[in-house]
Amino acid sequence: MNWFRWILAILIIGWIGQFPMAMVLPNLIMERLYQQAGQSLGYNKLAVRPRPDETFRTVVRPSPDLYYALCFYDLEQGSVNINAEIPERYWSMQFYQMNTANFAGLTNQRDEEYRVGSEIDVTLIGPDSDPAAYKGDVIQSPTERGLMLLRVSGIGDDTQAKAALENSSCQLKV
Repeated sequence: MNWFRWILAILIIGWIGQFPMAMVLPNLIMERLYQQAGQSLGYNKLAVRPRPDETFRTVVRPSPDLYYALCFYDLEQGSVNINAEIPERYWSMQFYQMNTANFAGLTNQRDEEYRVGSEIDVTLIGPDSDPAAYKGDVIQSPTERGLMLLRVSGIGDDTQAKAALENSSCQLKV
């Protein structure tokens, strides 16, 4: 009967312990990524990554069919302007806060297919900013710091995808 109490105690402690771990671990992972990658790639700058292959280990299991570009943003100095060309094939712009939660996204798929062949100009603002004070596409971040991930399909003729990423930018709004 003594072993039953031990098993029950271990299960209860494990069950209770999973909640703090689920709340803390994503923040620790994102903080480390933000510090390391932000220092090497820069903040409020778009970093276009080479197409991943079997040796690519920066991201766990990236798709070899996609080109990636990252912008580690810091809104403490003001809003960030993100400008991107939208090609015909798959294109996605996703925003992540510091707990790894995705809080906004734009794409050229399904209901947003009208964006194909156009250019998007997004103003990313901080949690204390007033969206009504800005014109155009405005995305309000719930945190001062985070990550914007831009993905473009590289299947087949990838010249349009490469050009779309190379002509995109992420910078402090002046």
